[in-house]
Amino acid sequence: MRNKNIFVACDVSSQKEILDLLELIHEDISGIKIGLQYITQRSPEEIRQLSKFKKPIFYDGKFFDIKNTLVESIKSLKYLNVSYATVHLLNGLDALKAANEAAQKIDLKLLGVSVLTSLDDNDLESLGFNSNVENQVKKLIKIANEAKLYGVICSPLETKMIKKIAPNLKCFTPGIRMENNNNEQKRVMNANEAIQSGSDCLIIGRPITAKGNPKANLKNIISSID
Repeated sequence: MRNKNIFVACDVSSQKEILDLLELIHEDISGIKIGLQYITQRSPEEIRQLSKFKKPIFYDGKFFDIKNTLVESIKSLKYLNVSYATVHLLNGLDALKAANEAAQKIDLKLLGVSVLTSLDDNDLESLGFNSNVENQVKKLIKIANEAKLYGVICSPLETKMIKKIAPNLKCFTPGIRMENNNNEQKRVMNANEAIQSGSDCLIIGRPITAKGNPKANLKNIISSID
């Protein structure tokens, strides 16, 4: 079974849960994404244990702070055996350049978070942004490109636009849902649509893990991709 560049989003709290899940599906995925639910409850040693599956680990900490704190936080990932980490593009160009320099020294690839897939135009307006989602993403992608980040986290709805602006940026896309699967994410596509739109890596959590057999769910997703 080909994995189609799928990173499984391990949105769990316990070490047993994540180890059991990965034992079941690690051969069929490209990488392991750990987010705040897991990161905030597990020790560095437990994070390092995930290396036994010999898959790149994606540390989704979504760092957002002043430049010095951002850089020092990136440096601290050196001992966790992670391959990717996320930073908000709203950190700004200067901070992102400094963070990327720190990341490159420890062989870490930085991915910039554009606009969360749970937000739409109305949400941005309520937050005080003068741009709609598309224009805000365009602005942020230009910053990511200038900072020479490895890639960006974006909705699959925006990958075609991003590839025109910055073809070298890798697009990692959450917001992957099977048909008729409603949740709080607003800017979504199914797996096949996302790949056809230019996504380089799919980040998929609940469609794999929420109910039923995760391995069977993953197989169904992979089979749906042309």
